[in-house]
Amino acid sequence: MKSKATSSRPQSGRSTDSNKGTKKPRDVLLSWPGTLSRFDRLREGGPGRPFSLAIMLFLGLVSGYWGADIIDNRGIDSAGPVLVFLSGAWLLFLIVWVLIKAGLRDIEVAFYLSENGVGIIPSPRQKRLDRNIGILSRILFLLTLKGGQWSAWQPYSPWKSVRGIEINKQAREILISGGSWDIRLVCTRDNFTQALELVMEKGVV
Repeated sequence: MKSKATSSRPQSGRSTDSNKGTKKPRDVLLSWPGTLSRFDRLREGGPGRPFSLAIMLFLGLVSGYWGADIIDNRGIDSAGPVLVFLSGAWLLFLIVWVLIKAGLRDIEVAFYLSENGVGIIPSPRQKRLDRNIGILSRILFLLTLKGGQWSAWQPYSPWKSVRGIEINKQAREILISGGSWDIRLVCTRDNFTQALELVMEKGVV
């Protein structure tokens, strides 16, 4: 059950939690290791929800079938080949996208709340993946003059950028939106109350 955060400002006892192997801000108030979902929303750094991916797959297949049908009825001088090509390119992109974002992506992270903002620290493996794909995307751009720069995923939002807070007490999740990324804090049974108090104190909208 989701509820919107109110403007109350409860007091909390602040503490830090160690997470070996990650570099946290010096002003960290609370941090803990956690695991993300394989199919997070795009705004949260994932490939998208299964339902939206299924719709995109369906549209790609329909476009390809439609193009093939046009070729059968009107020949290769029609718009059919273009539709088939675009459908194939879209489906190939979708496969690669899901492979990177859901398959190769490391879902082990560290969440943290600090004096100045909230963020997620990706694992060293995820940082290497982002770095390697970034290098590959730049090489492809130099060779083809097409494509864009791969954006490394290391979400952070200062408290002043927060525009919305959604709380799912049953799943112990806090979704913070308003920055460059939406940040979903997946809390534990032990730290959910403290994390919620800090978010309510620092990020009231």
